[in-house]
Amino acid sequence: MGPGQRRDHRMPEAEAVGRLLAFQPGKDASRRIASLGLRLAQRVRATPPGPLSAESFLRHYGLSTREGVALMCVAEALLRIPDPQTADALLRDKLASGNWGSTKDEDSFVSSAADWALMLTGTLARWREAPQEDFPSSLKQLVARLGEPVARAAIRQAMRILAEQFVLAETIEEAVSRAGGRRPYRFSFDMLGEAARTAEDAARYFAAYSNAIRAAAPPDSLSVKLSALHPRFEELKRDRVFSELLPKLTDLTRIAAARGVGITLDAEESERLELTLDIFEALTGQFDAGLAVQAYQKRAAAVCDWLIALGRSRKRRIPMRLVKGAYWDGEIKRAQQLGMPDYPVFTRKAVTDISYVACATKLLAAPDAIYPAFATHNCRTVATILELSKESEFEFQKLLGMGDALYEALLAEHPDIAVRVYAPVGSFTDLLPYLVRRLLENGANTSFVHQIADPGVPLEDLVADPVEQLPEPYVPDPRIPLPRDIYPDRKNSLGLDLARRDVLDSLHQRIAAEKLSPAPPSITLDSAIGRAAQSFESWSHVPAAGRAAVLERAADLLEERMLDLVALIVREGGRTYADAVSEVREAADFCRYYASQTKTRFVVQLLPGPAGERNELQLHGRGVFACISPWNFPLSIFTGQVAAALAAGNTVIAKPAEQTPRIGFSAIDLLHQAGIPVDAVICVAGDGEAVGAPLVADPRIAGVAFTGSVETAKRIDLALAQRAGPIVPLIAETGGDNAMIVDSSALPEQVVDDVVISAFQSAGQRCSAQRILFVDAGCAPRVLQLLAGALAELKVGDPAEPDTDVGPIIDSLSRETLLSHIAKLRGSARLIGEAQLKIEGNYIAPVAFELALDQLPRTEVFGPILHVCLYRRSNLGEVLQWIRDTGYGLTLGIHSRIQSFVDEVVRAARVGNIYVNRSMIGAVVGVQPFGGEGLSGTGPKAGGPHYLPRFATERTLTVNTAAVGGVTELLTRT
Repeated sequence: MGPGQRRDHRMPEAEAVGRLLAFQPGKDASRRIASLGLRLAQRVRATPPGPLSAESFLRHYGLSTREGVALMCVAEALLRIPDPQTADALLRDKLASGNWGSTKDEDSFVSSAADWALMLTGTLARWREAPQEDFPSSLKQLVARLGEPVARAAIRQAMRILAEQFVLAETIEEAVSRAGGRRPYRFSFDMLGEAARTAEDAARYFAAYSNAIRAAAPPDSLSVKLSALHPRFEELKRDRVFSELLPKLTDLTRIAAARGVGITLDAEESERLELTLDIFEALTGQFDAGLAVQAYQKRAAAVCDWLIALGRSRKRRIPMRLVKGAYWDGEIKRAQQLGMPDYPVFTRKAVTDISYVACATKLLAAPDAIYPAFATHNCRTVATILELSKESEFEFQKLLGMGDALYEALLAEHPDIAVRVYAPVGSFTDLLPYLVRRLLENGANTSFVHQIADPGVPLEDLVADPVEQLPEPYVPDPRIPLPRDIYPDRKNSLGLDLARRDVLDSLHQRIAAEKLSPAPPSITLDSAIGRAAQSFESWSHVPAAGRAAVLERAADLLEERMLDLVALIVREGGRTYADAVSEVREAADFCRYYASQTKTRFVVQLLPGPAGERNELQLHGRGVFACISPWNFPLSIFTGQVAAALAAGNTVIAKPAEQTPRIGFSAIDLLHQAGIPVDAVICVAGDGEAVGAPLVADPRIAGVAFTGSVETAKRIDLALAQRAGPIVPLIAETGGDNAMIVDSSALPEQVVDDVVISAFQSAGQRCSAQRILFVDAGCAPRVLQLLAGALAELKVGDPAEPDTDVGPIIDSLSRETLLSHIAKLRGSARLIGEAQLKIEGNYIAPVAFELALDQLPRTEVFGPILHVCLYRRSNLGEVLQWIRDTGYGLTLGIHSRIQSFVDEVVRAARVGNIYVNRSMIGAVVGVQPFGGEGLSGTGPKAGGPHYLPRFATERTLTVNTAAVGGVTELLTRT
């Protein structure tokens, strides 16, 4: 990939639109396109869909309805659930509130076996709560006679009926046979499956692709998903991908070339595009292959230019499939989570449409370099391609089960046009994620497929020129603010795009150049406290808005110095690239969030009272706060504690962990540069005995913020209690014996993705990290198989290398403690899997063991060690009680598709942060305020609305306004 494509990746949307408009048809051509599009749309709408067709399903159960969402959840989960109890629970949960079978149209989808099953199950799910007279007696008797097992079987069959509308066959041999009977359509076979998590997954997909190529014959082709062929298909693993994946692709293309079967590399998430293009370039140096390009990406036009240039340099036509894109919602969310400057995709569907036209124009103008395939179910898009194509050679493509009426109408008028069907092949369980993606793509309100089935949408609107739908002057969709602007009261912190090779290369060079300087000289603790105490009066009288402005400047400086700070965190703290970037972002978020809170909380609040009296409440700083932070978040927690204390009007003595003093001093230096007075925040280094203990014991300290072990927190609490003078607050955030509970409705691949992040990221050295996995015995075999394979894919190594997944343990003493624990587990528990260790030093390979409930540790094991316990739904109560009995309450994960299961666990939990169907780490400031209860901390939560007041004292002021002339507000009332 060249600089042009990188530059366009997150370009301002208005700039992108300006470029695309130059490639749109003129007004006369647009009128011809609209006329043809309308004629096609009329024929499509006049053609009734088959009772079991995908269009019929979407017509009745679009994603704008409760039923549509419920069905998507059922389709995604039901067929993989192994036990009948969980299957029944899922059906009751998702189908109880639907309006099934309400239509009176005899020819509608309700007449199909699938809808009858859904209606029956929805009625049955409501049965337990509804009075008997609410249902027709015949239906009541039927439900009573059949019961849940038969309804469960019916709904499973219904899901299979639905699945058959999207999958051609379960085997490639059967698919090839069926394709042969559906000419003149050509087929592109897609071997179903999501991204590989393990080497075993990748090998299975490779075998499936190889078998498919040998079974297929021209004019049919094969679609290949690169992430299915390699478990770590990501930019950070570029060298490994090239050495392991490229030879596999070469083998596949060699077999395909010998058989004359085309291969097209599927489009995936935008973060994989750069790596995909570079793999494609290397592959096509020897063999022919095609590529799919997503028009909703801002880089689409530039990628088309790149492919045209590549085809001309290779002196061959590159097959290229132009699609609109199927990951739009995920791309938006991901950009917001990562704090990107802009989105990689367009926020308005109309812009995706004009991008598609611009790309098509480029491709059709380069017949010497490109053989284009236009994947669409949109009548306007089909008409546009016919208008633009003239005599060019091309083909249309459609999804199996979608757009049948459109292409039947088209082929009736243009029998010589080539149409290829993208046809999934595989088992129904492999279909589920694909099915959900198709439902999201085609069932949304803005989808042409959804709207063509809605008689309330005028056909003229459906085939209108997308250029006419754009605002003038152009602005992105205001409902989707830029990632930096998603919060109403502050900026979102800016991140680094680690999926860009140039960003990674520059960061790697900066980290390689980082040399740790000698630790700063120690400052006499007594004099430091004295200086901070003297500075308190002046700093506490700075208005809240002034303190907030300084913290906002500090946040800007943190982002400006991202590369330097990341390099320091990697070198001194042993954090990986992504962890270090997240640290800097979180530190900036803390500064901005507490600045925002200060402006609203530290102002005079008028309180109601009797006439003739004014009552005010205001928060004030307490004095000198001691902030004692840990080594595992040497910048973010350190900065968060200090920023909160300063925002509340206190001065601060900040003690960084003895393992990471340079990071702490760098943060304080940055705060000084932002405008915090030198004596208002002072950094003192040293160990707990030499600095921490006398700091806490000093009577001039008006409060303590501490993050670390519960044992140290208790010692601080005792030391404060033994001091003479006022009782001062202790804000302590400690660790946890954090568990995740997985039921059999959960998606195993998603579970394992989140477990690997939760348990092993940062070498498990997070207070929020997962220590225990409770997994339902019904789904445990698949989950544990995936977990073992995923562990084998992790690289333990030097965090200065970009492909490192797990860095070092902080020091040798901690490593020895963890090794001792692992040695005991090897003698008493079953090994599930572990990563390889190929480096010497303070490293430990991530590892997972299976234990019985009574063998699980009741104390925090601070490292990359996961303890797995199998349970059954019937003894969930024992699991929940065990968690409560540990006394810890920091984080808890839940993976389930059943809301009633989630609700039951949440009700029983005494935990500060609960995460459902996601990882258990990475709490975001102001979004997921962080902190536990019980042995896990005192509260209030850091990064939450109740945190700052704990650093402050409250004062009320009451003034008798009637003393100087009566109750004036009464006297002046009219």
